Amino acid sequence: MKKVAIFASGSGTNAENISRYFSGNQQIEISLLVSNNPKAGVHERMNRLGIPSFTFSGQTFAEGRPVLEKLKEYAVDWIVLAGFMNRISAEILNAYPGRIVNIHPALLPKYGGKGMYGMHVHEAVVAAGEKESGITVHYVNEQYDEGPVIFQASCPVLPSDTPDDVAAKVHALEYEHYPRVIASLLSGGCADTFGRLCLSVFERATADYHATDDVDAAVRNPFEPGTIESRLYLKNWIDAVQWHLEDLIRDPQIKPESVVALKRRIDRSNQERTDLVEQIDSYFLEMYKETPVRPDATINTESPAWAVDRLSILVLKIYHMQQEVKRTDTGDAHREACQRKLSILLEQKQDLFTALEQLLEDIGKGKKYMKVYRQMKMYNDASLNPVLYGHKK
Repeated sequence: MKKVAIFASGSGTNAENISRYFSGNQQIEISLLVSNNPKAGVHERMNRLGIPSFTFSGQTFAEGRPVLEKLKEYAVDWIVLAGFMNRISAEILNAYPGRIVNIHPALLPKYGGKGMYGMHVHEAVVAAGEKESGITVHYVNEQYDEGPVIFQASCPVLPSDTPDDVAAKVHALEYEHYPRVIASLLSGGCADTFGRLCLSVFERATADYHATDDVDAAVRNPFEPGTIESRLYLKNWIDAVQWHLEDLIRDPQIKPESVVALKRRIDRSNQERTDLVEQIDSYFLEMYKETPVRPDATINTESPAWAVDRLSILVLKIYHMQQEVKRTDTGDAHREACQRKLSILLEQKQDLFTALEQLLEDIGKGKKYMKVYRQMKMYNDASLNPVLYGHKK
């Protein structure tokens, strides 16, 4: 049973909708409400549902410890923000890494940040003449509305729409999607699954690389050498470097000698990437070596580590598409096209994540068996590449 605390500050319509959605659920329970507003309507809504509610001052939230003690008392696993108007302290974030989610009433990264909440968002959308708005479910970090995006859904904004009209459309999306996304996260994408671990590490590595955005920057892997977390972090870092090497080699003004140097560096990077994928598959082979395989077990089209490889690259694609949506040196058509592509990438991430989790579950139950073919990159082998061994004649 996963236990959830809802943080809310206002009337509580979303909090009530989420609570009713999980009423009677045997796997997920809304255990309590936490608020910073003693007069908020959400208290009455939750009390009617038999869910206890507690109020803490802004100063107490900033301190973090008293709130954490209450969450511990109720054995809370996840925190869901539903119209919560207070910054989450570092202490709470550290206690719930990758297990705090929020919903924002716009298509982030547009119309996010401090001061962008409630009707302020919808007024800004209408004032800018946007053709669409929507919702964004995202993980919570130290900055307002800047955590990794989990899910987005959009709705049209008509020229005749008022901010109230947009608010009604967005609210309908919140009702429809937010509980379902929470259910997906807690039932299939929990922090204790391997897929969630991958996403957490990949998103951290992607953010760390882009802090310098330098292909020559030293890797400062925060994880213990030899651990699977360390390999996942290095895997994504290599992918990020190679992503930018591929950008550099396409510069129309690049010097021919630089092309050769970059091509050989990309070649080495590809080999390092393959080596790491094989190390990750070795981790899985060791994990499942004692698992009884059913007589009717089938083989998958790819090994778990190659699915992990695709997930790493997808995290990078999402990061870069989000940057394109934020660009101010392009027209609306470019940004709108990138927003549509971002929605597709987010859907792909959820689908790939689910497929990886299902594959690992099937392997763990003996319904599929692991069989790994090591990559044979013939161009890197001096005995197999005819250009290389031809020089020896």
